[in-house]
Formats: sequence, structure tokens, C-alpha cells
Amino acid sequence: MIKEQLKAASYSILGDRPSQQDAAGMEWSDESLLVAVCDGMGGMQGGELASTTGITTIADAFRNQKPSEESKTPEWFQRQLEEADRVISSLQDLSGKPLGAGSTAVAAIFWDNRLYWGSVGDSVIYYIKKGQITTLNRMHNYNLKIDEMLKKGELSPENEAVERVKGEALISFLGIRGLPLIDTNQQPIQMEVGDVLLLASDGLYKSLDSQQIVAIVEESGGNMQIAARRLCENAQRLAGKKQDNTTVVAVMCRL
Repeated sequence: MIKEQLKAASYSILGDRPSQQDAAGMEWSDESLLVAVCDGMGGMQGGELASTTGITTIADAFRNQKPSEESKTPEWFQRQLEEADRVISSLQDLSGKPLGAGSTAVAAIFWDNRLYWGSVGDSVIYYIKKGQITTLNRMHNYNLKIDEMLKKGELSPENEAVERVKGEALISFLGIRGLPLIDTNQQPIQMEVGDVLLLASDGLYKSLDSQQIVAIVEESGGNMQIAARRLCENAQRLAGKKQDNTTVVAVMCRL
């Protein structure tokens, strides 16, 4: 049973925002686990509905038609993220007008200790092994496009600072109507005892740096509920009154 091999928990805080536009999901089966975080955009009603719709779409698909075999997990992520994009882009307000909402999404599926992930937007996937932290996914924002333009010689260093002002603007997210970017890993990550995966909305990494995150996880003594809660609470403490909604899903391998 996979519940004997993994420990998983989630935690969210409101921050100083008037509504919670983050959403998290966790679905267990006998042989696999799905976890996901979505961070909504588009005002109170729109952001909340977009993030919960993203989680529901992905979780329902896993519950009812999860990958037929492990090797098909990357293409499953591709299909379900495209479907979530379609559903969210079709949302309407009470008057029948397009809601104009969107959401980021990060998700992971574990087959025993083998990990696959999918990502759209600028929520983050961290992998912690023996005190070292790695960011697995790219941030799908304008900074990514700026970096590509610099490599190709399409943007001069003199103009880079001007473009960086809008660097955090998303260029791929659920609800955009046709995802230009979806990232997945084609080969599984083999988790070992003590390895930790974190899925988080941007409220986490905008308040805590990598070493602070590692220290909090290690101080939690292998308790993922404590780790997720302390990460959110420390993000709130350090950011003060400017803290965004923050959600963390933490998973540890205990084979």
C-alpha cells in the first residue's frame, strides 16, 4: 500500500488577502498518490472558482481515469492540464459573460517511490534530498521569454532592465485558452528514504528563500503536517502585512 510508503499533508493560510484563491488536492489509490496545488487569478470570485475548478478537474480525472500504466503519466498530465484550461476558460459569471479567470497548477503523481510531475504557471515544485533543494519546474512568466530572447540575441542587455519590469507576468496558465507551455518530466524521479517533495503557491517562495525552506522542513522531524504548517506560518511572519495566500503540500518518502 502506497500509504505505508509516503507521508503527505497540506496547509494553507489566507495571508492579508480578503479571500482564499489557492486550492490544494490529494487523492490516494492503492498503488498511487496524486497531489496538486492551484493558485487562482481574476478577483475574489474568479480566482477562487478557477483554482477549485483546476483541482477538481485534475482530481476527478485521477479518481475516474488515472493513467492506465505508469509510463503514460506524462501524457496524462498533458491531457488533464489541457482539459482544466478548457474548463476554466469556459467559466461564466452570473450574467453569462466570460469570467476571465485563470489559475496556475502544479501536480505530482507517485507510483510507490517513483515521482512524475506536471506544471503550468508560476507555482513551484521543490525537491529536497539530503539537505539540498532543487526547483524541478520552470516559472512560466515573461522572465522566461526574456531569458530566451537574450540567448538568441533578440534583446540587447541595455533593454533588458526595461523588459524585466513586467517579468512576473504569466505567459502560460489554466484559462488562457490553449496552453503555450506545459512542463512534465518524462522519466520518473526515484525517491529515497527521507526525500521530500513540496508543491507551493508563489506566496511561499516570495517570502522564504531556499535555505529557510530546507531548515524548516528539517526541523519538522519528518512530520509533513508540521512542515507544511510551519512553512506557511513562517512565510506569514516574515512577510508581515504583505503576505499573499500561501499553500503548501508536503510529501516524504519513508520506504
